[in-house]
Amino acid sequence: MYKSNTPTEYRQELRQRILKTASIEFKAKGVKAVKMDDIANILSISKRTMYEIYKNKEQLLMEAVKEDHRNFESQMQAYVNSGKRHVIDIILEFYQLKMQSLSGVNPIYYTELHRYSDITKLIEQKHHQHRQNALLFFKQGVEEGYFRPDANYEILSKVSDGTLNYIMENQLYKQYDPQDIFCNVIMLFLRGMCTLKGISEFDRQMTEKDK
Repeated sequence: MYKSNTPTEYRQELRQRILKTASIEFKAKGVKAVKMDDIANILSISKRTMYEIYKNKEQLLMEAVKEDHRNFESQMQAYVNSGKRHVIDIILEFYQLKMQSLSGVNPIYYTELHRYSDITKLIEQKHHQHRQNALLFFKQGVEEGYFRPDANYEILSKVSDGTLNYIMENQLYKQYDPQDIFCNVIMLFLRGMCTLKGISEFDRQMTEKDK
């Protein structure tokens, strides 16, 4: 006979189901448009059960944002660990994943996140951490001979973030295929920071992707 889940296991599974459902709904409709009751109805659970697990929408939203960051970092780490990777491999994978994460998300979702001070603080901390990691990454790329030593990577990192924000805020991914945006905007931006060695590897990989 099969052993039934314990109450603790069930509650943990339900917590994850709520989190996943809420994340999908928030990104599709925006935060304000989604009520806690809506999520409970989708999952066919009582409002009481819902509020026992997540006390309010802000807590649920915070967990959804944290989960997004964890999933992205986990995907990147899995990619890095899956073989011998150099900086061109990693930066291409990073931006491909970023473009995929924007696809299908209602822009109002990102706007509304900034109405929550604790979530805004978390996002700013993550961005600061990302910029610090990016500078170390670019330094590694310079040392390996793939990135130009004469570029200001602090400026480039900020411009990179601004480019992604522009794509998101203006919904370019709805007007154009994400792959076209990648090839015509991000690819040219990245290619410009490369040395001849970097350009050669960059072009080789893009040719492989087109096959």
